[in-house]
Amino acid sequence: MFSLIYHQFGEPKRYELPLGSTTVGRASNCDVVLNDDSVSRAHARFDVTTDACIVTDTGSTNGTSMNDEPIKVRRLQDGDVVVLGSVPIQIEQSAADRLTLSEGHELIETPGTIFRRISEPSAPGGGVAAASDTKRLLRLISDVAGMLVHAIALSEVLDRVVDLTFDTIPAERAFLILIEPSTRLLVPRVARTREGKQIAGGAQISRTIVNRVLTERVAILAADVQADASFQTADSIVRQAIRSFMCVPLWNQNDVIGVLYVDTPLSQRFTAADLDLFTAMSNYAAVAIEQARLGARLLEETRRRERLQRYHSPSVVSRIIDGGEDADAPFITQERDLTVLFADIVGFTSIAERLLPGQVAQLLNSYLGVMTDIVFEHEGTLDKFIGDAVMAVFGAPLDQPDHPIRAVRAARDMRAALSRLNERRASAITMRIGIHSGTALAGDIGSRKRREYTVLGDVVNTASRLEKVAEPGQIIVSGATFERLGGQIPGRSRGSIGLRGRSAAVEIVEILD
Repeated sequence: MFSLIYHQFGEPKRYELPLGSTTVGRASNCDVVLNDDSVSRAHARFDVTTDACIVTDTGSTNGTSMNDEPIKVRRLQDGDVVVLGSVPIQIEQSAADRLTLSEGHELIETPGTIFRRISEPSAPGGGVAAASDTKRLLRLISDVAGMLVHAIALSEVLDRVVDLTFDTIPAERAFLILIEPSTRLLVPRVARTREGKQIAGGAQISRTIVNRVLTERVAILAADVQADASFQTADSIVRQAIRSFMCVPLWNQNDVIGVLYVDTPLSQRFTAADLDLFTAMSNYAAVAIEQARLGARLLEETRRRERLQRYHSPSVVSRIIDGGEDADAPFITQERDLTVLFADIVGFTSIAERLLPGQVAQLLNSYLGVMTDIVFEHEGTLDKFIGDAVMAVFGAPLDQPDHPIRAVRAARDMRAALSRLNERRASAITMRIGIHSGTALAGDIGSRKRREYTVLGDVVNTASRLEKVAEPGQIIVSGATFERLGGQIPGRSRGSIGLRGRSAAVEIVEILD
């Protein structure tokens, strides 16, 4: 997986490139929009396959360059920086593509290897031998505490943990591997050298070592492993001439969330004191990583709630959020049996002509606010506002077997609420409501740039046209909807009428109080 890293309005941005083509430019219909005058509307295209990323300049005005040389088409490597106009964009290949956990290696304990079982710590860093360098330990605690105090993104926390590793341990390479919570698979997240370079593809570490650290919750130090007979079968270690490595678990409370692995190809060996300090650091780091993960989940849930609350009642929002892994299922486009309600103000255009713009806004805000609250009280979905009109849906995104009754009861409450609003107005306004039930297509519909939950189909058109033929103050439902009420709500038949766009007449019924 390749990512684009750039700055927008002074803020760092990351965009993960999907397989296929991604357009970058200033136009709003580009996949990645760069708001910079030096960037053309459709500046460049990034084509990604499973193992390659190619950038193509698509006829931009100010050109695309690398190392101050203009380019038209170029295959990109991890760490390359391309400049679109005057905007630099760094290419980053994920650690998962650059690191392999090698299979089939058996780990054998020998006197040259240290295994330190980590007991459950009462506090981060507890349960291990004291580090010999007190100053390094104090600085370590201070640095990790800084990450805990400031809410920062998970990717930044992981990078800081690796930076702190190099500041604390005389390692040449570091690998940070996390267990993905949803799949429980091991996912390499950071793989780089002390100089800050991303480790190129082909790097390997032993899955045997990583699995033992995870399952037995043990910190491992192997000194001069190239000469250690017990590791001669571990191809990944021998081939890379590693003389010393350490691998420790990232332990947060009762759960191991990943591992930190460091090694050095130099003659300098890690010591037992290094292992103590490395283990202490990993425990503190695990707390910071979990805090970042929790912060990301809370932020995502907050954003999702904010989006959902535009359309759904609080009770429906909670049921969707509490749905867990299947929470997105209700928004997949699918056919649903539902009821659609349209309500609008009679003669609103004429009313608006007599009012100042601010007065129109005040009228609409008070009217639409009350109507929305009533829709939500009956667990309906607010599909959209169309000027002064309200379109509400009952029976989606969650199943509601009694959706026709909910819609009609909501309509009666809306009419009653308008009467109360009129008591506070100098001149009364009236509304009319149309309701129809049937099968419609419901789900997230739109473009890649903007998608909204909505309902499409004949049931929507019929409900809208029923609202148009209703008299001021009337609630009109179709015969199909009235039949589903089962006699629970009184109504009076108004016969059958022809509606625009329908070949057959539609029976209509007026709902009575």
